[in-house]
Amino acid sequence: MIAVARFGAARARVRRMEFVARAPLPIGAACAIARAVEGSLRELFGACELSVGEPVALSAHAWRELTRDALVYLRRGRPADAAIVIPAVDARRLVLHAFGEPASPATDAAPACSSLERRALERIAARCGATLEPVCDGGASPGRIVAPADVPACEAYVDLRVRAPVALTLGVAVTRALADPMPAATLSAGALGHVSLEARAVFAEGILDAADFVNLRPGHVVKLDTKVGAPASLNCGPRRLATGVAGVIASRTAFLVNDVATGVSG
Repeated sequence: MIAVARFGAARARVRRMEFVARAPLPIGAACAIARAVEGSLRELFGACELSVGEPVALSAHAWRELTRDALVYLRRGRPADAAIVIPAVDARRLVLHAFGEPASPATDAAPACSSLERRALERIAARCGATLEPVCDGGASPGRIVAPADVPACEAYVDLRVRAPVALTLGVAVTRALADPMPAATLSAGALGHVSLEARAVFAEGILDAADFVNLRPGHVVKLDTKVGAPASLNCGPRRLATGVAGVIASRTAFLVNDVATGVSG
């Protein structure tokens, strides 16, 4: 068993270091789940803010305590089965928000949900359960809510702390250890949606010897090989993204795209 060093809770301003079992859940997979769950909750409620905790290894006793009186949504698949765990109090707060009612304050006990509220929770859990593909894919079952006693013991757990639209905590657990994933060959367009891209508009080109380049001075005339009226190009590094016309609009430089290069989308 591989152990890692971790600092415990602060006591009298001192945090004692201890060695604990390494969680068999890569942090990358935990973050991927958090992003997917956040997207699902955003689709359901219009707003969502959450943070992801550090994955931890689970003992059988800890797993029984986590699932006691909790709503557990189990999805079977490969390489591991996965479960979403929502404590009873947080499940109650979530369903009250779903029905537009004020969330009850956090207490140690929560009243039983009605059949209508339970169906709503099942739909919310199913929507979040569909995001478990980073740890549970390869022909996974659709998933279902099960009794805590029917859930197989899980080896790793990570908690997702939702701050908005309502404060609650839900956890994701896996039944088997997961290896660190190999780097993906490509990224989806959605993963790069907020990444800025520096493009360069080229409307005239020419070739100049290095010796002539270092001797350039203000007033020198540089011969360009591009014909007058030739289409300009919009480049990212050495790759051409589009062709069009470079110019000025409202005292600002602009580029009018006429054609997008093959293999470029968006």
